[in-house]
Amino acid sequence: MQRIAFENIIDMKANEFENKMENLTSPSVQSKTTKRVLKIALVNARKSANIGIVLLTLPLLFFLGNVFKYQLGIDLGFIASFVSWIGSLDTVPGLNWVVRFLLLGGPALAILFNLLAITHFYTDKESNEFIVTFKLKWLNISIILFCGLILFLFMFYLMVENINHA
Repeated sequence: MQRIAFENIIDMKANEFENKMENLTSPSVQSKTTKRVLKIALVNARKSANIGIVLLTLPLLFFLGNVFKYQLGIDLGFIASFVSWIGSLDTVPGLNWVVRFLLLGGPALAILFNLLAITHFYTDKESNEFIVTFKLKWLNISIILFCGLILFLFMFYLMVENINHA
């Protein structure tokens, strides 16, 4: 008798469970994270890397030429004559600013182009957020870091040179 009552309870519980499961409403996906976002780079990564390499060439040659010629005492011919040529351009009134812009502005422009290539900006109007993401393009990141190093070394040299003259 007890066994029959227990089976009835189990059947009743199973029926209740089935009824509850059939009457459940299915969830709807309304998450903010499921929406797709179109991310368009402002500058092409490959082109900006090429532009960065071109803009970095003159400051790098000038830096290496000065290190080899004045710090290490090694005359490498082409690089030493290049440094002398850049030095002679510094005395020409119009070209001295062009050379300075290329030496300092070239790496800065390369950093700007490469940052624009790997950075994506978009706004989420629902949550009122401005979102910045970075793509891991290692060539562009290495050019940014190398240009930053060259700019740091040039600025450090200018500061030390001006402290010694003061």
